[in-house]
Amino acid sequence: MDNKPKALQQVHNLLNIQSENGQPFEALAAHLEHLINNDFNGLLSILYRIDVSEEKIKRALAQKKNTESAGETIANLLVERQLTKLKFRAEYKKKHQSDS
Repeated sequence: MDNKPKALQQVHNLLNIQSENGQPFEALAAHLEHLINNDFNGLLSILYRIDVSEEKIKRALAQKKNTESAGETIANLLVERQLTKLKFRAEYKKKHQSDS
C-alpha cells in the first residue's frame, strides 16, 4: 500500500499549506524554498518539529544539488520521515491489537 499521498497530506496539514493547483508536492517544495530564502529559522523549526536532522539535510542537499532544488530535496526528506512514522504507527497498532 502506497502511503506517500497520505504522508504528503500530513506534512501539508502540519505546515498549514494549501495546494490550490492540485500539485501538493510542488506546493510543499515552493513553501520550503520560500522559507530557505526568507525565514530560515522557520525552516529549522519545521525540521525540528518533524524530526529531520540537520545532518541528514546537509547530506541530501550535497548529493542532490545538481538534480533538484533545495526545496524539493527537503520536501522529499519530510515526506520520507512522515512515511517512516506512518509505518511505525501501523506496526505498533498491529502488534498491540494482536496482544489483546
